[in-house]
Amino acid sequence: MNQRQEQRARTRQRIIEAAAQEFARNGYAGTSFSSIAASMGKPKSSIGYEAFPSKQALANAVVEQHLDRLEALLSRVERTMRPGLDALLIAMRAGLHLDRTSPIASGALRLMIEQSGEQRPSRVEHALDFVRRNVRAAIEDGDVPATVDAGVLARRLLTGALGAHAANLFRLSGTPVDQSVQTSWEIVLRDAGASPERIRTLAEYPLDAILA
Repeated sequence: MNQRQEQRARTRQRIIEAAAQEFARNGYAGTSFSSIAASMGKPKSSIGYEAFPSKQALANAVVEQHLDRLEALLSRVERTMRPGLDALLIAMRAGLHLDRTSPIASGALRLMIEQSGEQRPSRVEHALDFVRRNVRAAIEDGDVPATVDAGVLARRLLTGALGAHAANLFRLSGTPVDQSVQTSWEIVLRDAGASPERIRTLAEYPLDAILA
């Protein structure tokens, strides 16, 4: 990549990050190219239409980049952790770290909630399938009783996480989203019969290898 290409890539990334912040604050409908440019201290013309021909194209770029990072994280979890309860809880904690430290996560999450029927369903399905697979593995390993319906348990976990993120993004709760999601998952898993001791152990497991 030559110097000019590097500069274009940096500019594109700055636009994506500024757009993510605007989408997080104002949602899709309340965000415009003008507001994104203004947040950067730039004129509207600074957002190149050749790179982002529409607001939806820019929204897609925010979501795609977030999903790239999420898929990479889930792949590291799958390479590092035992399938089942271990992978589920470590992925949840590592995902919360990604959401907290990424400059685009909040915007991507709000867009995905607002446009759940439009945003790359096949890619979102990858993350959903990760949860379903590891719920089944937790049941097969005996960490969750065999009488538990894997599909129902996966839906309860996903609904809890989605609800916590929505409450945080729309300022419906003063509880930090990390605490809300982790508490929700721990309650759901304990209710399903998972050992509280195993859950506590995984809540303290170091994430260094996953986040490296």
